[in-house]
Amino acid sequence: MMTDMHCVAISDTHNRAERVAIPDGDVLLHAGDLTMQGSRPELERAARWLGTLQGRFRAIVAIPGNHDFGIESDPEGSRALFAEHGVLLLIDEPAVVEGVNVYGSPWQPWFFDWAYNFPQDDGGAQARATWAKIPPDTDLLLTHGPPHGILDQTFGGEDTRVGCPWLLEAVRERAGRLKVHLFGHIHEAYGRLQRDGILFINAATCDRERYAPVQPPIEFDLTLP
Repeated sequence: MMTDMHCVAISDTHNRAERVAIPDGDVLLHAGDLTMQGSRPELERAARWLGTLQGRFRAIVAIPGNHDFGIESDPEGSRALFAEHGVLLLIDEPAVVEGVNVYGSPWQPWFFDWAYNFPQDDGGAQARATWAKIPPDTDLLLTHGPPHGILDQTFGGEDTRVGCPWLLEAVRERAGRLKVHLFGHIHEAYGRLQRDGILFINAATCDRERYAPVQPPIEFDLTLP
């Protein structure tokens, strides 16, 4: 049976997206940084906002990002909070969403001592172990940080690409089955790119300069046999 799913992708909303025009779709995907500091009131606000969109989607899926400290410190309580508002919060785990195999993870290379940072001094050991958990049959990969060299260039130029090389390695190993890799984190690298049969999307909603929610949601269709 063929699965045909219209997806709407957002990320890095930082509690500032209540007035963003969210188009209708089958599934809404949020790639992390729901808040600015990850406090409980901020998380409650983010969960309530996503919950207001329930009637327009068959499913809403989100992951944390490096700003979402409260989820890192209380993952089970945070899962329960978002579930109360009809949102599936994935933290290093798979889920089947409308017939599509999704995997969500919040990690990225060390980034100013924020949440969900890989260590700087372990030679990539934790990163490799984290990305090894991605099932080989994943159709849609949802991470907060980008893979190295793909929509990861910061305002500093070509020499300031900050994506994870071991995530890129893991994605390449799953090419063929993997159809979409959605992320955010680097606001100024917003956009989409098709490479090696995979659609890469940086769906950061806020810009870098003002954290203003001016970058629109990215829509895409996912069709599986």
